[in-house]
Amino acid sequence: MPKNNTIIHKSHSKKDLLDYIKEFKICIGVSIKNNKYEVATTFWEMLSKTDYLLIDPDNSLQIKDINELRKFLITSNPKKTISIKEKNEEILRAKKIIHYCDNNYNISNSLFTSRRILYEEAKLNSIHGDIPIIRKANKKLMKDPFKLYTIQPKISPLVQRDLNIKKALNVKSSNYECQIKFGSFIIDFD
Repeated sequence: MPKNNTIIHKSHSKKDLLDYIKEFKICIGVSIKNNKYEVATTFWEMLSKTDYLLIDPDNSLQIKDINELRKFLITSNPKKTISIKEKNEEILRAKKIIHYCDNNYNISNSLFTSRRILYEEAKLNSIHGDIPIIRKANKKLMKDPFKLYTIQPKISPLVQRDLNIKKALNVKSSNYECQIKFGSFIIDFD
């Protein structure tokens, strides 16, 4: 029997599928003990037979109803859009950009021959804004005093949601609770 005769896209791993099942509180009787084919087949059969699914509006996938969940599973996994080789190339490109920024934005001290080439590389990199080092390189490059144009990294809704949560957790509260008590107090130093 062929392994890939399910409708769910092959880029969704078994762990991803089990996480989706857990997040949407779907009881279908599969676990980590089952193989990916069994998990995918059982999951898709349940989704195809179900007309309505109660979905938390604040889920990590930003999915609103069962039709969106089906479309999400049919398409490729947004977390795994590039291969490891491509990802390593993107990371190397980002490191070159950071090297330029760390050398006081001096093009002669960098691995680039011109600013135009540098910004073309940065624009190519910005497509994969889900990778943290690419966002860091872009942020540093946008502080360049010789900036040619603005580049915004493309970030998926899942990663953007995680970034917003991290940003909210890093906000320091300046509300200090102070209690003033009146009365007579005795301080004894022995």
